[in-house]
Amino acid sequence: MLISVVVAVYNTETLIARCIESIIGQSYRNLEIILVDDGSTDGSGKICDAYQEKDDRIKVVHRKNGGLSVARNTGIAHATGHYIAFADGDDWIDTDMYEKMAEQAVGKNADLVVCRYRQIYSGYQLDGSTNKITVYTEPYSMLIQCLREEEEFLIQHAAWNKLYRRDLLGEERFPEGRWYDDVVFSAKILSKVQKGVYIDSALYNYVCQREGSIMSAGLTEKYFTDLLPSYIDKESFLKELPNSEPLCLHRYYWYKRLLVLYRDLFKKENKAVRRHKKEVVQLLRERKSTFPEVYGMEIAAKTERIKMKIFMFSPFLFRVFMAVNDAWILPLRLKRMEKKKC
Repeated sequence: MLISVVVAVYNTETLIARCIESIIGQSYRNLEIILVDDGSTDGSGKICDAYQEKDDRIKVVHRKNGGLSVARNTGIAHATGHYIAFADGDDWIDTDMYEKMAEQAVGKNADLVVCRYRQIYSGYQLDGSTNKITVYTEPYSMLIQCLREEEEFLIQHAAWNKLYRRDLLGEERFPEGRWYDDVVFSAKILSKVQKGVYIDSALYNYVCQREGSIMSAGLTEKYFTDLLPSYIDKESFLKELPNSEPLCLHRYYWYKRLLVLYRDLFKKENKAVRRHKKEVVQLLRERKSTFPEVYGMEIAAKTERIKMKIFMFSPFLFRVFMAVNDAWILPLRLKRMEKKKC
């Protein structure tokens, strides 16, 4: 079974060799490795070319800069494998990642195999692996599991911790011209899964805080021009599904993030994007009619219902409430928890 691994490469000359070495060193050898140089202005492209000379499984595609989604779609167009995987040029994978994922794909005849990922920070890493394997066969069950955002099932909307059957992708492609391209893409793919497998073993190493990366950028204009529209598009897609649970779950966690976003807009370091506060207020007020169903879910925390009620009554009072909560209530709760442990 041939696996096509698509690697998007852009100005990662100090890191790309580590990524490529981790792929060519896989215990699973039947790989087609497609390195898409997305118009790098450093030495990344030349490094890719050098590896192509060393390993005949590697194809290098050079193109003008179009962004991550364009690079990934270019890779898909060149892929010939039965299954397709993605990796980012600043990350790396464990030696047995594709062996373990291929074993589940073939053994379970799965449309999609997902693994946990290791979160790499400066000076430390997070890995909550239990090595359990979960199989999903009910319609929308893997999508629902993803949307529940439970730590023990780190499925997420990322593209790089997944092995996709080529037929599952079909004509679906990453939306181009926007950051956070996998938010809507993953929801659409997960909604089509007939049989999926989740491996709770961290096999992918995700660098969370590389300077200049999307995840290290903090609150920037991209959050409002790219991420918020992606969440709105995701909401529109989920509305079309016959099962309402995915939509409610998406809204619950999205509304939770919007409240945090509103609070954070008033922090000193986010002054440049503070003008977007009215957009956040408008987004939530337009969705007030959905609150009874969303906050009526079993998983909906009472504290989240209270926060939203305060916010809808007065965004200013919400800021005061959150300031008091962060300065006094939260520290007291943490102290009580520490005393109970003792």
